[in-house]
This record gives sequence, C-alpha cells and structure tokens, in this order.
Amino acid sequence: MKRDEPGNLDLLAAEYALGTLRGLARRAFARRMKRDPFVDRRVAAWEERFALLALRLKPVAPSPAVWTALEGRIGTPVRRSWRGLAAAAALVAVIGLGWYVWQGLRPPAAPQAYAVFADASRTDLWRVALDAKGERLAVDALVPVSVPDARSRELWALPDGGSPVSLGLMPATGSIEIALDEDQRAALAAAKNVAVSDEPAGGSPTGAPTGDILFIAAIVRT
Repeated sequence: MKRDEPGNLDLLAAEYALGTLRGLARRAFARRMKRDPFVDRRVAAWEERFALLALRLKPVAPSPAVWTALEGRIGTPVRRSWRGLAAAAALVAVIGLGWYVWQGLRPPAAPQAYAVFADASRTDLWRVALDAKGERLAVDALVPVSVPDARSRELWALPDGGSPVSLGLMPATGSIEIALDEDQRAALAAAKNVAVSDEPAGGSPTGAPTGDILFIAAIVRT
C-alpha cells in the first residue's frame, strides 16, 4: 500500500478520525498531521462526516440484564456516569459498523489532482489540490515561505498551447481555498504543470506573469 497516494492517505485519515488506526501507525500519522496541513485537513473533514453520521443514529440503550451483569463483575452498583459511557461505547460500535458498510458503498472523495512545489534543496513549500468536483483548489503552505515586502507569489496554470492563467495568490503560511471560475477550470484541465511567479503585492496587474517564474510543478492526476 502506497500511503502517499491521495486515495490511501484519505483512508488513513478516516481510520484516524474513527479511532481504528492504532499503535505505532496512529502515532506516526499524528506526527504527519502536525507537519502536513493537507493531512490535518483530511482528518478534520472525516471527523465532520462522522459527527453528522452520528447525529442520524438513534442511541441504543443496553438491556437491564447488561447492567446487572456489570454490577456483578465490579461488585458495586453501576453509577449513572458508567451507564452514559456504556451507551456512548454502543453508539461508537454502531458508527463503526456503519463506517465499513458506507466505505463499500461510497469511496472517500480524494482530490482530483494535486501538485507539490519544492525549492532547490527539495524542501516542500506548497501543496495545491483540486477537489473531486474540479471546482476548488486547496493551497497549503507546508512550511513558512519567505516573501519580500511589497511582493506576492502567484499561482498559474500552464495549459498546453495556451497562455498562463492565474489561479490566485499563494499563502506564505497556513492554508487557503480558491473557488475556480470556468476559465480557470478549463486551463487546469488542459495543463500538465502549474507555476509560481514573483509579482507585485496583490498579484500581476496585467493578467500574465510579470516577474520571474520561481517554481514549476507537475500536476498529478488521481
């Protein structure tokens, strides 16, 4: 299993959110979440999905015989708090079963395409991912990127046989989402590469790159 492939990475994020990823694998994935905002975003997305799924489920109350058996094992009356925890555990079990059924019916929505920009020392700077519908870009600064005062870094699609098309400005830190218009979606569909240029603050005033092309990255279709 190639864990860096978007589909597999999304499955690991789902297992982490559900709690079925355990031991060394879970600890390694937690470390990766801290250093890769894209991975952290996928876990957050799955946590939201599971929360919505849980709201649709009717809690299942254990039978009185279950409480009697518990009291017999621990030798004291079961407190109400323990009853709440047991009910929560039952709900988690139901969610877990629903997860495996749902996984077979509806594959996770992995990015449609992505690109990673790295510097000369092979340090990854940005990750750009196109959502499954091809309508939005998620741009993550993987490390703080130094940008001179009064300058910006602008993202461009490089369609084969066409002019560069601006996709928006790159963040120096953190993550942003960019809603794509029809022209931008068409340019990305026809491109094999994306680029980042050096531009005045706020981006190119001409609609074309005016500064140096600093980085070029190949688009990986998933």
